[in-house]
Amino acid sequence: MKAKPSLEQALCIVAFLGIQDRQIPLHSSLVAERLGISTSYLKKIVQRLAAGKIVKTVSGRVGGIVLTRNSHDITLLDIFDAIEGPQSFVKNTGLVKRLFDFEQRDQFMRMYGLKNLHGEQSVANVLATFGAAEKQYRQQLATLSIGDILPSNGSQPLELDWTTWLTR
Repeated sequence: MKAKPSLEQALCIVAFLGIQDRQIPLHSSLVAERLGISTSYLKKIVQRLAAGKIVKTVSGRVGGIVLTRNSHDITLLDIFDAIEGPQSFVKNTGLVKRLFDFEQRDQFMRMYGLKNLHGEQSVANVLATFGAAEKQYRQQLATLSIGDILPSNGSQPLELDWTTWLTR
Protein backbone atom coordinates (compact mmCIF):
# COMPACT_ATOMS: atom_id res chain seq x y z
CA MET A 1 0.00 0.00 0.00
CA LYS A 2 1.26 3.42 -0.89
CA ALA A 3 -0.33 6.42 0.80
CA LYS A 4 -1.05 9.57 -1.14
CA PRO A 5 1.29 12.52 -0.47
CA SER A 6 -1.78 14.43 0.68
CA LEU A 7 -2.02 12.12 3.71
CA GLU A 8 1.09 13.64 5.30
CA GLN A 9 -0.16 17.12 4.43
CA ALA A 10 -3.57 16.36 5.93
CA LEU A 11 -1.94 15.12 9.14
CA CYS A 12 0.05 18.36 9.33
CA ILE A 13 -3.04 20.49 8.66
CA VAL A 14 -5.02 18.77 11.40
CA ALA A 15 -2.09 18.98 13.84
CA PHE A 16 -1.65 22.66 12.97
CA LEU A 17 -5.35 23.27 13.60
CA GLY A 18 -5.17 21.20 16.77
CA ILE A 19 -3.07 23.95 18.33
CA GLN A 20 -5.10 26.79 16.81
CA ASP A 21 -7.69 28.36 19.12
CA ARG A 22 -10.93 26.79 17.84
CA GLN A 23 -12.75 30.11 18.21
CA ILE A 24 -10.41 31.71 15.65
CA PRO A 25 -10.44 30.22 12.13
CA LEU A 26 -7.02 29.98 10.52
CA HIS A 27 -6.89 31.53 7.06
CA SER A 28 -6.22 28.92 4.38
CA SER A 29 -3.58 31.03 2.62
CA LEU A 30 -1.48 31.01 5.82
CA VAL A 31 -1.77 27.23 6.09
CA ALA A 32 -0.89 26.74 2.41
CA GLU A 33 2.10 29.06 2.70
CA ARG A 34 3.36 27.32 5.84
CA LEU A 35 3.07 23.91 4.15
CA GLY A 36 4.56 25.14 0.90
CA ILE A 37 1.58 24.08 -1.21
CA SER A 38 -0.86 25.99 -3.41
CA THR A 39 -4.14 27.19 -1.96
CA SER A 40 -6.01 25.21 -4.63
CA TYR A 41 -4.25 21.99 -3.54
CA LEU A 42 -4.94 22.84 0.12
CA LYS A 43 -8.59 23.31 -0.78
CA LYS A 44 -8.76 19.75 -2.17
CA ILE A 45 -7.27 18.32 1.02
CA VAL A 46 -9.56 20.44 3.20
CA GLN A 47 -12.58 19.25 1.19
CA ARG A 48 -11.69 15.65 1.98
CA LEU A 49 -11.13 16.46 5.65
CA ALA A 50 -14.46 18.32 5.72
CA ALA A 51 -16.23 15.35 4.12
CA GLY A 52 -14.73 13.25 6.94
CA LYS A 53 -16.17 15.73 9.45
CA ILE A 54 -12.70 16.62 10.73
CA VAL A 55 -12.57 20.27 9.70
CA LYS A 56 -14.98 22.92 8.53
CA THR A 57 -14.47 26.15 6.71
CA VAL A 58 -15.80 29.47 7.88
CA SER A 59 -16.44 32.05 5.18
CA GLY A 60 -15.95 35.77 5.44
CA ARG A 61 -13.15 38.25 6.00
CA VAL A 62 -12.07 36.58 9.23
CA GLY A 63 -12.90 33.10 7.93
CA GLY A 64 -10.66 30.12 7.55
CA ILE A 65 -10.38 26.51 8.68
CA VAL A 66 -11.20 25.06 12.12
CA LEU A 67 -11.44 21.59 13.59
CA THR A 68 -14.96 20.29 14.05
CA ARG A 69 -14.11 18.55 17.31
CA ASN A 70 -11.48 18.30 19.99
CA SER A 71 -8.10 17.08 18.73
CA HIS A 72 -8.25 14.18 21.22
CA ASP A 73 -11.37 12.95 19.40
CA ILE A 74 -9.68 12.82 15.98
CA THR A 75 -7.66 9.67 15.37
CA LEU A 76 -5.04 9.00 12.76
CA LEU A 77 -7.53 6.52 11.29
CA ASP A 78 -10.10 9.32 10.85
CA ILE A 79 -7.58 11.29 8.80
CA PHE A 80 -6.39 8.23 6.88
CA ASP A 81 -9.97 7.35 5.91
CA ALA A 82 -10.75 10.94 4.94
CA ILE A 83 -7.81 11.05 2.53
CA GLU A 84 -7.36 7.46 1.39
CA GLY A 85 -10.95 6.28 1.79
CA PRO A 86 -12.22 3.37 3.88
CA GLN A 87 -11.98 0.76 1.10
CA SER A 88 -9.76 -2.28 1.52
CA PHE A 89 -6.14 -2.22 0.43
CA VAL A 90 -6.58 -5.41 -1.60
CA LYS A 91 -9.80 -6.29 -3.39
CA ASN A 92 -10.82 -9.89 -3.84
CA THR A 93 -11.73 -10.22 -7.48
CA GLY A 94 -12.17 -13.98 -7.28
CA LEU A 95 -9.07 -14.60 -9.40
CA VAL A 96 -7.29 -16.74 -6.76
CA LYS A 97 -10.38 -18.92 -6.37
CA ARG A 98 -10.77 -19.18 -10.13
CA LEU A 99 -7.14 -20.19 -10.56
CA PHE A 100 -6.77 -22.67 -7.69
CA ASP A 101 -10.25 -23.87 -6.77
CA PHE A 102 -10.41 -26.87 -9.07
CA GLU A 103 -13.99 -27.89 -9.81
CA GLN A 104 -12.70 -31.09 -11.36
CA ARG A 105 -10.03 -31.82 -8.76
CA ASP A 106 -10.11 -35.62 -9.13
CA GLN A 107 -9.79 -35.45 -12.91
CA PHE A 108 -6.91 -32.96 -12.57
CA MET A 109 -5.07 -35.21 -10.11
CA ARG A 110 -5.53 -38.29 -12.34
CA MET A 111 -4.32 -36.40 -15.42
CA TYR A 112 -1.07 -35.46 -13.69
CA GLY A 113 -0.70 -38.63 -11.63
CA LEU A 114 -1.00 -36.79 -8.33
CA LYS A 115 -1.83 -38.70 -5.17
CA ASN A 116 -2.25 -35.59 -3.06
CA LEU A 117 -2.67 -31.97 -3.94
CA HIS A 118 -1.80 -29.43 -1.27
CA GLY A 119 -1.11 -25.74 -1.37
CA GLU A 120 -4.03 -24.29 -3.23
CA GLN A 121 -5.61 -23.21 0.06
CA SER A 122 -2.34 -21.55 1.09
CA VAL A 123 -2.44 -19.40 -2.01
CA ALA A 124 -6.04 -18.47 -1.28
CA ASN A 125 -5.05 -17.52 2.26
CA VAL A 126 -2.80 -14.75 0.93
CA LEU A 127 -5.82 -12.45 0.61
CA ALA A 128 -6.85 -13.31 4.16
CA THR A 129 -3.32 -12.40 5.30
CA PHE A 130 -3.59 -9.01 3.61
CA GLY A 131 -6.97 -8.55 5.26
CA ALA A 132 -5.56 -9.35 8.70
CA ALA A 133 -2.62 -6.99 8.15
CA GLU A 134 -4.99 -4.22 7.11
CA LYS A 135 -7.12 -4.80 10.19
CA GLN A 136 -4.05 -4.46 12.43
CA TYR A 137 -2.94 -1.34 10.55
CA ARG A 138 -6.33 0.29 11.03
CA GLN A 139 -6.50 -0.73 14.68
CA GLN A 140 -3.09 0.83 15.29
CA LEU A 141 -4.10 4.10 13.59
CA ALA A 142 -7.25 4.20 15.75
CA THR A 143 -5.19 4.11 18.96
CA LEU A 144 -3.54 7.50 18.48
CA SER A 145 -5.31 10.83 18.36
CA ILE A 146 -3.97 14.10 17.02
CA GLY A 147 -4.30 15.49 20.55
CA ASP A 148 -1.89 12.80 21.77
CA ILE A 149 0.91 14.05 19.54
CA LEU A 150 0.52 17.81 19.94
CA PRO A 151 2.95 19.84 22.04
CA SER A 152 1.76 21.01 25.42
CA ASN A 153 2.52 23.84 27.79
CA GLY A 154 3.32 21.76 30.83
CA SER A 155 0.15 19.91 31.75
CA GLN A 156 -2.09 21.91 29.41
CA PRO A 157 -2.44 21.36 25.67
CA LEU A 158 -0.94 24.20 23.69
CA GLU A 159 -3.62 26.51 22.26
CA LEU A 160 -2.80 29.70 20.41
CA ASP A 161 -3.65 31.78 17.38
CA TRP A 162 -1.15 30.89 14.65
CA THR A 163 -2.12 34.03 12.75
CA THR A 164 -0.05 36.19 15.09
CA TRP A 165 3.05 34.08 14.45
CA LEU A 166 2.52 33.55 10.71
CA THR A 167 1.85 37.20 9.88
CA ARG A 168 4.69 38.73 11.91
